[in-house]
Amino acid sequence: MGGTKIKTEVVKVVDGDTITVKGKDKDEKIRILALDTEESQPGGDKPMTPWGKKAKEEAQRIFVAGKTVTLEFPGKEAADVCWERYRDNYGRAMAYVYAPDGSDYQKHMIGQGYSPYFVKYGYAEFAANHKAYTNAEVAAQKENKGLWDQISVNGSEMRNYPLLSVWWHLRAQIIDEYRSYKAHNPKKAPMDVNLDYDKIVEKANAGAEAVIFTELAGFSRIGGAHGIIRNSSLHRPFSIFMRDIDEPAGQKIVNLISQRYIAPSKQPDHPRRSYAYIKGLLQIYGGRPELVITSADQIWDGPPK
Repeated sequence: MGGTKIKTEVVKVVDGDTITVKGKDKDEKIRILALDTEESQPGGDKPMTPWGKKAKEEAQRIFVAGKTVTLEFPGKEAADVCWERYRDNYGRAMAYVYAPDGSDYQKHMIGQGYSPYFVKYGYAEFAANHKAYTNAEVAAQKENKGLWDQISVNGSEMRNYPLLSVWWHLRAQIIDEYRSYKAHNPKKAPMDVNLDYDKIVEKANAGAEAVIFTELAGFSRIGGAHGIIRNSSLHRPFSIFMRDIDEPAGQKIVNLISQRYIAPSKQPDHPRRSYAYIKGLLQIYGGRPELVITSADQIWDGPPK
């Protein structure tokens, strides 16, 4: 079973994994799910590469301005709800995209080695898509196609995809475990920062206790002894607040997140779990929701038993 589908018109290609289309009230950037092509222009958090330019050229060949394409959101809600709910860290709408001829653009780009099967933020929500993209990636790897032969397409190794894939799949398996728990326990499942953000804000305004499933992306000391753990989203920012990280209990929290959840920025080859379940009191600070913790025991790996 797939998600909500809508037809729309291509405005332009931004990159191999991003296009602009006509939305409900304005042009919308679509971050294409399951893809992560290399950069075709400077300014991103990945290196600009010759193969990134080739990926953009392939996207431009397929997505001609004015042509009709089909978007498929990763959920079954009404289209208006999908437009609001399924957004990435930068506020771009997220969807699978099918070319004007009806073919699966994701499968094509993965199978031709323009992109790995990108699962950093979870496997494809629908079993048929997940199987198709996995098979396409395996086929590309067998032939050393595209980015799987970095020397041929870029002249040198620009990204270590085998290492990245191990970390991405670890994250995807953790997210998959949460999805499965939520599907079987919809009323008991912890809130997901990305999908339940409005509900989290509501509970934070009420000062309620909650269990949250969230990405842990960065840690910093603020205001002397205070500490903040943040997610990576600019669109739906969320943080965990620690009152005193110099006390023994605070040090245990810092030790746990640095050893288990958050990889040092200067050690990309030392990945961590990234996602955790955290229990505490919600509050609003600076207009954003945050959860207050005082003990490392408020952080754990799996869904509640």
